Amino acid sequence: MAAWRSILVTKPCKLSLKDMQLVYKPYEEESIKVPLEDITVIVLETNQATITTALLSQIAEKNIAMFSCDSFHIPNGCFTPFHQHSRLSQIAHIQTAMKLPLKKQFWQKIITQKITNQSAMLHKFEKENMQLEVLKDKVKSGDSENLEALAARKYWKLFFDRFTRDQKALDPKNIALNYGYAIVRGAVARSLVAYGLLPTFGVFHSSELNAYNLADDMIEPLRPMVDMVVKKLELEDELDVEMGVSVKSALINILNMQMRLNNENVTIVSICDIMAYSFVKALKHNDVNHLKLPEIA
Repeated sequence: MAAWRSILVTKPCKLSLKDMQLVYKPYEEESIKVPLEDITVIVLETNQATITTALLSQIAEKNIAMFSCDSFHIPNGCFTPFHQHSRLSQIAHIQTAMKLPLKKQFWQKIITQKITNQSAMLHKFEKENMQLEVLKDKVKSGDSENLEALAARKYWKLFFDRFTRDQKALDPKNIALNYGYAIVRGAVARSLVAYGLLPTFGVFHSSELNAYNLADDMIEPLRPMVDMVVKKLELEDELDVEMGVSVKSALINILNMQMRLNNENVTIVSICDIMAYSFVKALKHNDVNHLKLPEIA
């Protein structure tokens, strides 16, 4: 059975390993044990958690995504394994030798799928999506006309009422979006590393100060799933700047939600692996058609 549990750690505690189970021991409370094989992600929200090296080793071995959080309780770091892939050096050399035309083709395909998924999400919430339907077929190599930004402006105006997407804003919707994107970004990075890729080297994102440029490329078609959960939380009147445990749990659980890939419903955490594997295949064959990207189910 595939892993499915998301663990949110909010209390001061000790995390250790026993019999291939995570042992969660809050101070002055009973221990809880969870089989590692059931866990996809662990989010450490408290700054008073101690973790044994034995558990860290198995988290890396099982390829579990583990996040730390900042003082605002937003994920700001992701523990990822390395040397998981037997041909790490070979794949890294192919990746870093990637030519600009192939990078532009990758970005064209990624942005086309992102806009397609944004359009589908508007349709899911019975919003007018024709403006994005028109744009999705016009993306050129490298998105030379920056249709991603144009689509984003139209999308956010239609998707939320009286909303401006701003990563630094402190309103409930922006905070929730940041949280969800950080979780998915970490899962994408985890999969890239597991398949021997170097997340630092992207196809479009290229900041020397960003260790996750490729993850920031590959996350794009997945973002509308975070938008969907935030929209539903808004409709249920659960959003606020404090973001309670139920809201965070819903955002973390995005990794267990499903999208369509290869004509099947697949969890996002599995999609991250498939995207990483297919990206490696596309690199090896110098053919962007091998890259598999998900659709809205």
